[in-house]
Amino acid sequence: MFITDSHRQQIRTYLNAMEQQFDVLQRLKPHSFEDFEQNPVLQAAGERSLHIALECLTDIGNIIIDALIMRDPASYEDIFDILTEEGVFTQAFHDHFIETVRFRKGLAHEYLTLQTATVYQQVQKHADDYETLRDSIARYVKLA
Repeated sequence: MFITDSHRQQIRTYLNAMEQQFDVLQRLKPHSFEDFEQNPVLQAAGERSLHIALECLTDIGNIIIDALIMRDPASYEDIFDILTEEGVFTQAFHDHFIETVRFRKGLAHEYLTLQTATVYQQVQKHADDYETLRDSIARYVKLA
């Protein structure tokens, strides 16, 4: 099969939503751990923005996988693995970002036991990853 204009429009919509979440993450990045730890609003913003950005990535991945009839993913993590196997992302970026993909489970299901330090580390490490995600996806699906 192939990526249609309708698929591309859906992907653009998710990329725009993802960009908004990464904008929040970049605004959080300059905060010290002490500020982050003592401010529940900063913590909530970090958790929510990471979660929504990862959901957008998952939705984009599902669109690409379904449109191009790639193998069925067995998990959320497998979506990212498949996209890497198919050349959407480099192996180096996969290795850099996979821990955040795995962190999605904690954000979605283990939110009562999330460690503030872990959220902060994810924000610090991945706040600047949007351009790589966007450019990799845009190149693969030929977004104009």
